[in-house]
Amino acid sequence: MALIITAEANLVIRAPLHLPDEAIDRFIEQKKKWIERQMARLTARPRPIVLTEEERAGWVLIAREKIVERCRYFSELTGYRPVAVKITSARSRWGSCGAKGSINFSWRLAMSPPQVIDYVVVHELVHLVEPNHSPNFWRRVAEVIPDHKLHRRWLRENGQLLGA
Repeated sequence: MALIITAEANLVIRAPLHLPDEAIDRFIEQKKKWIERQMARLTARPRPIVLTEEERAGWVLIAREKIVERCRYFSELTGYRPVAVKITSARSRWGSCGAKGSINFSWRLAMSPPQVIDYVVVHELVHLVEPNHSPNFWRRVAEVIPDHKLHRRWLRENGQLLGA
């Protein structure tokens, strides 16, 4: 027999077809403490934000306004100017830089703290002149966002909650 607790905190019991219900009940009773611990752990963790289509559309508009404004600000500050700034529905990356000088950002980024948005914006702007993650790239990012490692860590720890 086996007990499986799914990511959605559902208990699945696997047992041979001909096993009496009483044997299954005894097995579950024996594993009761383990089941309770696992359920508590799963239900205590933060859940990703689930948005309606209307809410998603609202965040896309906010992203266009907020992220484009921050791009403008940091472009003036650094002199790194993209050809275009696009807002996408990307789930696996917060931003990207195209070979022809355009930069893209996931609308989900708009749901993160302002300092995190600034970090991602600067990260992508720096890619316009450093198309890699070399020490020189990180030096340029740190010149503008000295605490960039904190914001990068925030994205790693919390990004999945934003639907990425």
